Amino acid sequence: MTGIPELHAQERDFKVWEYQVSHGQLLIRSPISPATDRAPERVTNIDIVCSGVEYMSLPRLLRGIVMAPATLEEVRYIGALLGKTITRDTTATLASNDRRFHVVASSIVISENDWDIFDSPFEFRSQFRGHSLKR
Repeated sequence: MTGIPELHAQERDFKVWEYQVSHGQLLIRSPISPATDRAPERVTNIDIVCSGVEYMSLPRLLRGIVMAPATLEEVRYIGALLGKTITRDTTATLASNDRRFHVVASSIVISENDWDIFDSPFEFRSQFRGHSLKR
């Protein structure tokens, strides 16, 4: 992995959308949605696709996020919880509402797509229709 991609999406709500235990795959999605009195129409999903998940500590709903590599202190703390050495290249921080949450995964990719809310990147690996924003 080349590192944790950065994402600044404070204006979007993200949800833990899917987790596949057998493959350690996690999807955090900000879904397509109609306009409301609180937010404009969202015509694309923003997906955070995590593979090889070893650890996650986050709520079901995140109202706005900034994603970046974890600090060295956070990496040491999570490594101690796991009883192993981990690196900043595999440890993402998702900051939301002045709180910091974490995911440790071998791969994290951000993509934007116009899929139906029931579509999954895990089902469409060979025909991944979204375009990658960052790797």
